[in-house]
Amino acid sequence: MSKQQVNELRLGAVPRADLLPISAREAIRRRPIVRRLIAGVIGVAAVTVLGIAGATVYDITAQVQLQAERDRSETLLAQQLEFAEAKALSDGVAEGETARVGVMATEVDWLDLYSEIRASLPTGIILDSVDGTVLESIVEEDASEGSGEDGEDPLRQESVGSIVITATSATVPDVQAWLDALASLTGFAGIAPPTTVTGSPDTGYTVSIEVLINEGAYIERFSEEPDGADAGTTDEGDN
Repeated sequence: MSKQQVNELRLGAVPRADLLPISAREAIRRRPIVRRLIAGVIGVAAVTVLGIAGATVYDITAQVQLQAERDRSETLLAQQLEFAEAKALSDGVAEGETARVGVMATEVDWLDLYSEIRASLPTGIILDSVDGTVLESIVEEDASEGSGEDGEDPLRQESVGSIVITATSATVPDVQAWLDALASLTGFAGIAPPTTVTGSPDTGYTVSIEVLINEGAYIERFSEEPDGADAGTTDEGDN
């Protein structure tokens, strides 16, 4: 009796043939690359979304700040309009004060000067008239006219005004003593020539003198800072 051939089935053996198609094997091999590409796309999308969100927040913040500044500007403008009348009045007062300083800059206390002139009279001389004038441009006129052949008397000192004095005396007056006394007048700038004495023992004598005055005669009532105020304060502090 012959032996029967037995077919043995081996489990777990190494396959002898790969039946997967090439495209399936390529797909399996490309899966990690695809995963990386998908992750990169997702990352780029996330960064883009975050950038757009940040730009949106920044734009909203800027718009809020801009609106706040506009509101503040409108508030300030409304306040300016509210106080516009008061500001106009304040400006008008300031202009008036400035104009007053300019107009009164050449003010002279004629009453005090008249008292000083009376105090300077020698014995026997009586005042007949005192006529004072202030000419702001007298210095410029003297400078321009004195440069020509027909200019003013070169002996006439520069001044801002003059006082023409007329006096009478029964006897020959001591004019030189009077001129010396007049040199102590406030703002004295000199005597304008000529000083005249006319008359006779029978009719009496008339004296005419023109006293020139300089800026020292200005009283400057409305000046902002009187000259010498700061210096006086400093001297007191040093002492």
